[in-house]
Amino acid sequence: MSQSTNSYESAAQKVIPAVLLYAFYDDELLMIHKKDYWNGLGGKLNKGESGIEAAIREFHEEAGLKTQIADWKWLGQLYFPDFKSHKHEDWWVTVFVAQLSFEQRKKIKTDVQTAEGTLHWVPQSNILDLNLWEGDSDFLPYVFKKIPFEGTLFYSNGKCIRKKVSSISI
Repeated sequence: MSQSTNSYESAAQKVIPAVLLYAFYDDELLMIHKKDYWNGLGGKLNKGESGIEAAIREFHEEAGLKTQIADWKWLGQLYFPDFKSHKHEDWWVTVFVAQLSFEQRKKIKTDVQTAEGTLHWVPQSNILDLNLWEGDSDFLPYVFKKIPFEGTLFYSNGKCIRKKVSSISI
């Protein structure tokens, strides 16, 4: 009997674990403007790093603010199959939210260009008008209301061609 392996076991396809971070202050979210798109902060996990450890590290790297585990709440999970098809990469993204204090907000430098992009505090009511990744408008309403969710977004050549996002009970 022959044993078959799936594409992950055979290393034909990789899963890239990452975090996506949305920090709130009052009715504003901290967003980063990178290249042509607006996004939450975040990035890939390092080897041996948990999702929450990556959230704390990435937020410090991109926003310059040291946070604690207690600042972040798990909110959702996003799966991007074959997101970087030329590299055979699926992205598995954990979404975290934080409610920052006035003191924390004051420590974040905005409107300054960095290697990561430019940070801006954006009113929630304006976010869906920004140039976002196409699928973001499907899960951001859950982020705004802090409703746990999960979603799968299929991209091809930078375009969202299929998506399914829904709330979940925890």
